[in-house]
Amino acid sequence: MSVASIVPLEDGWEKIKNQGIKVLEEFLDTGHIRSNVPQNADPKRPPTVFSKANYAELYTTVYNMCTQRTPNNWSEQLYRRYGEAMSDYVQRQVLPALQDQTDIPLMKELLKRWSNHKIYVKWMDRFFTYLDRYYVKLQSVESLHSRGYSIFHQLVFEECKKDTRNALLRVINLERTGEHIDQDLVKGIVQMFIDLGLGQTNVYESEFEEAFLPATSDYFVRQASGWLMEDSFPEYLRKAEAALNAEEQRVTNYLHRSTQPKLKHVVIQALFAQPQAQLLEKETAVVYLLENDKREDLARMHRSFSMVDNGLNPIAQSFRQYVTDRGNKIVDERVEQAKQMASKSEALGDPSFIQTLLDLHDRFKGIVQECFSQDSLFQKSLKEAFEVFINRDIGKYSFAALMSSFCDRILKKSGERLSDNQVEELLTKMVELFSFLSDKDLFAEIYRNQLSKRLLYETSASEDAEKSMIAKLKMKCGAQFTSKLEGMINDLSLAGDLIKEFKEHCEHLDDGRSALGGIDFSVTVLTTGFWPSYQVQDANLNPQMQKAIQVFHNFYNGRTQHRRLQWIHSLGQATIQGRLNNRRHDLIVNSYQALILLLFTKDESHDLAFIQNATGLDQQLTKKLMATLTISKYKILNKSGADSKAIEDDATFTPNDTFQCPHRKIKIPPPTTEETHNKERVEEDRSIAIEAAIVRIMKMRRTLSHQQLVTEVLTQLSTFKPNPKLIKQRIEHLIDREYLERDPNQASMYRYLA
Repeated sequence: MSVASIVPLEDGWEKIKNQGIKVLEEFLDTGHIRSNVPQNADPKRPPTVFSKANYAELYTTVYNMCTQRTPNNWSEQLYRRYGEAMSDYVQRQVLPALQDQTDIPLMKELLKRWSNHKIYVKWMDRFFTYLDRYYVKLQSVESLHSRGYSIFHQLVFEECKKDTRNALLRVINLERTGEHIDQDLVKGIVQMFIDLGLGQTNVYESEFEEAFLPATSDYFVRQASGWLMEDSFPEYLRKAEAALNAEEQRVTNYLHRSTQPKLKHVVIQALFAQPQAQLLEKETAVVYLLENDKREDLARMHRSFSMVDNGLNPIAQSFRQYVTDRGNKIVDERVEQAKQMASKSEALGDPSFIQTLLDLHDRFKGIVQECFSQDSLFQKSLKEAFEVFINRDIGKYSFAALMSSFCDRILKKSGERLSDNQVEELLTKMVELFSFLSDKDLFAEIYRNQLSKRLLYETSASEDAEKSMIAKLKMKCGAQFTSKLEGMINDLSLAGDLIKEFKEHCEHLDDGRSALGGIDFSVTVLTTGFWPSYQVQDANLNPQMQKAIQVFHNFYNGRTQHRRLQWIHSLGQATIQGRLNNRRHDLIVNSYQALILLLFTKDESHDLAFIQNATGLDQQLTKKLMATLTISKYKILNKSGADSKAIEDDATFTPNDTFQCPHRKIKIPPPTTEETHNKERVEEDRSIAIEAAIVRIMKMRRTLSHQQLVTEVLTQLSTFKPNPKLIKQRIEHLIDREYLERDPNQASMYRYLA
């Protein structure tokens, strides 16, 4: 049986010192490695200072010294001497090498010594692994690795940290001015700050970052001051953005990632936030960029100031004001032009004004999308700007009328010849412009009248385009807004089916076509609630017409007992064959015009009173009808009297035997109606809508002050914006009808009466 010999402290330490520590220090000082230590074939790998046998022998010595029984367990003494040996080397070799060094030489020497120290700690940790594994844990003392780093921190770093930090800041500033620097050197020093935190960034933050960030701020405040004096607004932003990007790249290159948001904030404050007011006062600021369509610079401006708290608000205000000014200028020009326009057709038929507004919206919408990244703040500014001038009073013909007439021009056969895609694109833009309009209900009324004419006179270019426009309006304003428009389209579809059934009915009649008076006859049945209200004027129809109408009455009454037919002859259409100047013509006229022309079957001469009596029409309408046949484009009849532009009360009329027209088919327009909408009806609908909103709100809230009620009513009404005075009138009306009552103690409070 053998007993392991005791290793005395001094003998064991001497061996560790001579065979381990001195060999390691010699390698660190001179790079010398003993010849008997085998090296790696790969030159990229670090050199091996100790062979496996050397390392094992030293490890075993430490192991034996730490596992001996007390009083020969030398763990505590070895832990102490580990630190003493390392401290001795640092004071003997490292500190003198760093003495009197500054700037880049200091950084280079310090980085070299730090790299050596890490190698020192690594090998010492390996030799004393057993000590680290048991003694450190049992005694709850600092680990050997941390102890090694702490020695460097206390003895070296504390001595030279100020000079090192100053050197580091100077080198970074040199790079900012465009000079080339050794980034690996800077990265190594920064990494040393991080490593000394032992897994935390506290050393890096307190010893470097707290000085670096204020220094960066000072640097860029100076830069901003110089750029403000020298450069234009776009040039300043280019430089500032490049500087910000360079700082972000600096973090990537050699700083800790936690610095990135702090550094970015500092630069943004110095380059954008603090000088923003001065920047926006420059002549080359927002208005200049918009005026000259500098989209790249506008996008850079948005990117830059979106990083500043509330930085976009003043820019959005400038944008809104600029758009408002441009729009007001266009509207002012239109108001001046309107004074020179004599006729209604000239005022409503010119599409250039609405097209200019569409182009204006197109341009600024493009800027919001392309330059301002669809920012909701700028979308709101654009909307508010257009709402200002789109709702201005522009004279006799409102924006609603002009917009609807523009749509009418697009959707009519006789309008501009556009492809389906062009029509769709224009309608989409038109609905966007319409969304800014306050009087949406007025637009709907005018549009409905014009749609009815397109549908009934068959002048609509495309049913698909009509349906597409209605669908767009429905999406913008809801189903209730377009219910009548959709009803009109559906009505015509049902009317088509009814016409087919009527024709089949006529084919089965005993006397066939003669039952209809020998004429081709079809009827379009419309639902009263969907279509505009038309003036009904009874007339003395000729026998053939009366016979045909009676046949249809019998047919329709056989289908339903609950509907009453009302004939709108002004919307009827007839084709009359005539011979004028020995040439045959097919005259396409309305029912009233047809009744008049059928009075001239030969070379008769009739005066106005005879025609009025024969047709049963009033004098005013008769005169208008005669004007379309005698003094308009197609002079089918001759008129007596000196005035070539008016119908006199005593005028007489005869067929025009000198009439000349190369076309066989001639469409004679009916008399024009003055209004495209019923103003009284719009006002009445508005009153009903206001009262309904008031009752809805009060039913839910029970009690409200006058101001609160007015505000909520304005919020609820989306198709128009009534004057508060009108709301007050409707409130009074509801009080009279006992829907509401005033609070007896407070006159401005209303209460709902169930």
